[in-house]
Amino acid sequence: MKSSPQESALRRNRRLRIGIPVLAALLLIPFLSVLFRRVPAPALSLEQTGMKNFDPGDFDAVHSPADPAGREYLIFGNVAHSQAPDAQAGGGAFLGRWEGYGYGPPVKRDWKYVLAIRSISPHGGSAYWWAGTDLQYPSQVMEIEFRFVPGDPAAVEWRFEEGGAEFVWRFALDPLSGLLEGWRTRTSSGEVWGPVELGRGRAFRVFRDYTAHLAEKRIRAEFYRDDWLSRYYGKGFLVYLPEGYEERPEKTWPLIFFLHGSGDRGDNPFRLAKASPLMMIREKGPLPFIIAAPLLGDSADYASFPEPYLDGALEQVLADYRVDRRRIYLTGISMGGEAAYRFARHRPEAFAAVAPLAAYLYAPEGLAAARDLPFWVIHGAEDAAVPLGMAQRAVEALVRAGADVKFTVLEGCDHDVWTRTYLDDDFYAWLLQHRRG
Repeated sequence: MKSSPQESALRRNRRLRIGIPVLAALLLIPFLSVLFRRVPAPALSLEQTGMKNFDPGDFDAVHSPADPAGREYLIFGNVAHSQAPDAQAGGGAFLGRWEGYGYGPPVKRDWKYVLAIRSISPHGGSAYWWAGTDLQYPSQVMEIEFRFVPGDPAAVEWRFEEGGAEFVWRFALDPLSGLLEGWRTRTSSGEVWGPVELGRGRAFRVFRDYTAHLAEKRIRAEFYRDDWLSRYYGKGFLVYLPEGYEERPEKTWPLIFFLHGSGDRGDNPFRLAKASPLMMIREKGPLPFIIAAPLLGDSADYASFPEPYLDGALEQVLADYRVDRRRIYLTGISMGGEAAYRFARHRPEAFAAVAPLAAYLYAPEGLAAARDLPFWVIHGAEDAAVPLGMAQRAVEALVRAGADVKFTVLEGCDHDVWTRTYLDDDFYAWLLQHRRG
């Protein structure tokens, strides 16, 4: 049926009413998409980055079990990570867990680091940081907000304050080695320390109960009975009793009296299990010695072990344990090595042999009092903290006095000669060669 002119006009008007809005919408789509497109957050400036203290809280929520018994844990093993959809090329390669060592002076590989990068985008990212010379007792557990720096190589960096000074950490990804290489710069002076090399290894672990772990190794902490020792000098000492000690009450045992370095001063005697003869017990197996390691507090009243403190600590050890008085051996590292020289000079009749490591003595002429003692002096050829010449002066004074001196310079070693020495069976064999008549 043919439509009337009026009906045709109505249909045309209806199509126009529908088509014009549709056409307008189609024309507006490009403009609306620009208007409502998500604009990424601007990249952080260095001043907007930082570090703040982080309390792990729930141990299991942050660390993951690393052994079937559930005693050792992988640091930050349970930290999840995510990448923003608009992360720049190369940013995702930073995600995850990294660990490694610092190679800056004075002791290479002494500082250890774990960096768990949780998130990353062009805006920046977040991470957790675990750092210290003893990871069981870290110096820093931090939460980081960093900025991502694209380039070749790409990097992450953040600022932080320490001791009233401002620093910047920058870690760049080496595409060939797959390592993060980091440098720390002091903002005011431009002084640089490093490098720190972090990889994807899975070696650094902590114990849920470190004191129980050491107790299984027969290492425990003891406190002083005399209040003046703990009030003025240190809380107590760490002691190791050899296997068979309780089963043979008639037997006396040789004693290693160990004096620690300045980095372990404080109120935690369990730190002394790291850089000492006790590392042999932890890492390799038992020794046929009693080992006693007095802890020095961090008071500013003394720079090293005072001799009255050493007298008091040694007397309690001798009173409490079955020590063979003819076989008492004195050793120490760095500050403790200096104290070993002084204590040997102060009580030469007490010891069968002395082994100062990475040590010095400001007035070596007085060592003539210890000329009847055998010495084994061990030093690193590349020691920047205590230059080799300082060790040589003490050795020369002993030689002039007529002492029996063995002087070993370890090539390729810096200040840390104790790791190599205290894990060497020959060191303990040398001690046992000597006894007082």
